[in-house]
This record gives sequence, C-alpha cells and structure tokens, in this order.
Amino acid sequence: MKPSILEHIICPTCRSDFKLLTKSKLKNEIKEGTLICTKCNHKFKITKGIPRFVVDVTKDFVRTEMAFSAKWKNHHRNHHAKDWINWQKNWFLERFDWKSIGQFNTFLRSQNFILDAGTGIGNSAKMLSINKSSTVFALDASDSVDFAYKKYGTSSNIHFIQADIRQLPFRKTFFDYIFSDQVLHHTKNTSTSFKYLTKFLAKSGFISIYVYNKKAPIREYVDDYIRKSTVKMSVRDCMEFSKDMTYLGRALSKLKKKITIPRDISLLGVKAGTYDVQRFVYWNFLKCFWDESDNFQRSVGVNFDWYYPKFAYRHTVSEVKKWFRDAKLKITTLKEIESGISVTGRKKL
Repeated sequence: MKPSILEHIICPTCRSDFKLLTKSKLKNEIKEGTLICTKCNHKFKITKGIPRFVVDVTKDFVRTEMAFSAKWKNHHRNHHAKDWINWQKNWFLERFDWKSIGQFNTFLRSQNFILDAGTGIGNSAKMLSINKSSTVFALDASDSVDFAYKKYGTSSNIHFIQADIRQLPFRKTFFDYIFSDQVLHHTKNTSTSFKYLTKFLAKSGFISIYVYNKKAPIREYVDDYIRKSTVKMSVRDCMEFSKDMTYLGRALSKLKKKITIPRDISLLGVKAGTYDVQRFVYWNFLKCFWDESDNFQRSVGVNFDWYYPKFAYRHTVSEVKKWFRDAKLKITTLKEIESGISVTGRKKL
C-alpha cells in the first residue's frame, strides 16, 4: 500500500478518517499494518501490501467472491498472457465505441481520479493508468486483487484495494471516471449497485459499465436450470463441470460448420442469418464457451465464471437506460451485443 492513499480513503463504515499503524514496509510500500478509524475505531488490516475493507460475511456474497478467488487462483497466468490482454483491450474499444486506444488515452488525460470497480487481476487498471498524472484506484472484493498487486503493484499511479463496490472507502463525488466492466451483474442487486457507484461520480464525470444481456428464452431457461445445481457445487466439482462445457464447446467449434436460419423464429428469440454451429448453440441454447485461440484452461475459467457465482444477473437495454435516466446521467455511448450491454454516461451538471 502506498502511503499517499491515506489522503483519499475514509472508513467505509462511518465515513471518517484513518490513522495508520505500520508493521512492515518494503521501500515505499506498506506491506503489513492496520488502518484504524479515528471515530468508530473500526480496524482494517493491510496484508501483502493491500488494505482490506471487505466486511460482508453473508453466505451468497462470500460464495460469489469465493468463485472469483478460485477462478483467478487457477487461471491468473493465462489471463495475464499478452494475447488475452490485447484481445480484451480490443474488445473493450469495440464495445465502448472508441476508434482506437489513442483516442481512449486522450480521454484519460483529463481524468484525474479513476475508479476501476472490479479490477480482477488488474489488466484493466494497467490500461486505465496510462496517464501518469492521474491516479487509479483499482479494487476487487475477491482475492484476485492479490494477483493484480503482484503483477502491477509497482505502478506509481495505481492503488490496489480489496473492497466491496457496495461499501466503498471513498468520499462522495470523488471520481472523474468510474469503470466497471463485467462486474455489476455479479453483485447482490445490479441496479442498486450501479446507483450506489454513481454517488461517487464528480460533476460532469463519466461512468462506463458492461452488464450481461438477456439471451434467447431457451438459453435463459437452460442457464437457470443448470445454475440451480452448479451454484451449490464445490469449487472442484464446478471446475470439472466447466471442463465438460469446454470440451463440448471445443467439439462444436472444431466442426467448422455453419447453419443458415432462413427467417426469424420469434418464439425462440432466434434471428435469421448464417451462424457458426458452436456460436449458434452458445447464444441460443447453452453456455459452452470455447476460446478461439484454442486455450483450454482459459475457456474453463470463462465457463466457471458463469456457472459457479451465486450472483449472475441478466438485463435488458430498457432496464439499463432507466438506471442512467434515474441517476441523471446522459448516455454518451450504448452498444448491445449478444453477451452484454456496454454503456458510458456522463453526470449532468
């Protein structure tokens, strides 16, 4: 933990300042210590260089965060690989309507304080930190933040924090840009989590989110049917099931066959067109992800990411638009694809 973070964080319980007790340091990083609230005396540990603010011990929250802790423990290396980072970066630019990484970097130059709400293993925090005069606060409630810190913790303008995005250790209206990509649908309530995040947005600040899209009705039914069982499995059993789904996805992909649907089948939510067989099954009937780069372990991680977490809500464009409207945010970009809905909005003056 960089000592300079003390200028910006407050007790998430009573909103007061902290005093710091340092146990061990390495160069300019506090490795072990305690943050103590000056008002309520609540203590938050600093371990392995990361301040720990998660206090929610409810069963469903713990299980969801345990899912991501397990996923990244097994799959952080293949998701830190250069090909995956580049793919994710390009997918981000496409979804949020940035013509190039240069255009996005130009946007970041005017953003002083940035919140990466759900950083996972930190690749997004690194992307957001390109402007060295800005400060990125990258948090995650799961143990994935440990892998993020190990990989990117030496970056001078990134602070890594373990915290719940529904109970943030920051002052309101603090952030110029809030980025929460593929995260909010894994919280207890996507809508209220979004509303809470917007309270930390500065005047005329921007927020970008991506949430799961509702799929075709049979896919939705099958998802719910399978997840009733998988969310009750052990990590090991669900990982094995995720491997089964990966084998299925790979087998369908290796067919290299296409199917043509001559006209819309409205009742099934199937649109006319020509589809790769694997993608047709994937979007309309069953989650069986297969990574086009033929990375088996990475594909297992993506399937596990869907089947194990207790919280995995899907939404419609009309729902998301209402969230922004209710929060008095003007939508600047919105893109709907089969998997999800990507939106950027700006706080109205």
